[in-house]
Amino acid sequence: MYEVDFLKVGAEEKSGDAIALRFAYQGRWVVVIIDGGFLDIGIELVEDVQTWYSTTHVDLVISTHPDADHINGLTPVLEELKVDDLFIHLPRQHRSDVSSWGVEAVDDLVRLARRRGVTVTEPFTGKSRFGGALTVVGPTVEYYESLLDAARLGAVQAAAASRGLGAAAAVALHELAARAVDYLPLETLTNLGETSERNNSSVITLLNIDGQRLLFTGDTGIPALTNGADYMDLLPTANVPFTLFQAPHHGSRHNLGPRILDRLLGPKTSAKRGEGIISASDRAPKHPSPKVANALLRRGYPAYTTERAGVCFPSGVAIRPGWSTATPLPPLDESGEEDD
Repeated sequence: MYEVDFLKVGAEEKSGDAIALRFAYQGRWVVVIIDGGFLDIGIELVEDVQTWYSTTHVDLVISTHPDADHINGLTPVLEELKVDDLFIHLPRQHRSDVSSWGVEAVDDLVRLARRRGVTVTEPFTGKSRFGGALTVVGPTVEYYESLLDAARLGAVQAAAASRGLGAAAAVALHELAARAVDYLPLETLTNLGETSERNNSSVITLLNIDGQRLLFTGDTGIPALTNGADYMDLLPTANVPFTLFQAPHHGSRHNLGPRILDRLLGPKTSAKRGEGIISASDRAPKHPSPKVANALLRRGYPAYTTERAGVCFPSGVAIRPGWSTATPLPPLDESGEEDD
């Protein structure tokens, strides 16, 4: 039995991730939080755990990487709930110059965790909890440190590029429904997408519950996912299809390609294999990409999105009072997106 909640996250033109989940283990419920969205979303996350899980105790909090839309909301989580363990990377323990890596947010969260008596652990490949029900499948220490090195060399260019981002992005509601089409278009997603080193450093988390596999990907890109796939190929459950697959980076077309999707989800099919989920704000004009939503659908993973409301995936648990059945995205027109 399990429940997985993806909260609705969004601020101006930004999407974010805030995930709460619980599953049955050794006669009790284990509660895990993966990322907390922005600060205000963290407060909602606390309320979600208290309301639907009927507890103030969290076994494990995972900070995938130190972007504000993932890490800031974990502060109220640690302040208001009793947390046992925090998974978070500690860049200062790996390199002396990490000024471009969001280390202040990491430092603040780690200080808070230690004041609250929370165990702090770095989540690298192979780290597991709850008898192997939860396993980190990426990144490795070596890959993480290589990303720190690459980010340090490219810090000036990255900072210069980021200054123009806000002005270029449109801050307006966009309606994916207006892009719905009656047929699934030919695939235009390519294998050329690239994302930042910090995104690629995201913790990739695999859950294996009651013979079902669920994969949570943070903001990872193609090389990080490829490394994660290499590790998962070595696990006994390698041939078990994912019941739930989170598209990384809010469904950005820069973080996935046909090759890695074929490897993770299987080739194109008309049969349904599982569910896809995209954490995306209705104010983020590029999230989710129709190319990504369609690519999941082609491989048997119709995609749900948090644009309108939070989404809960239950297994062996009754539907909550007042909640209704969610509807996945239909096929979408891909022609309006720029080529990679």
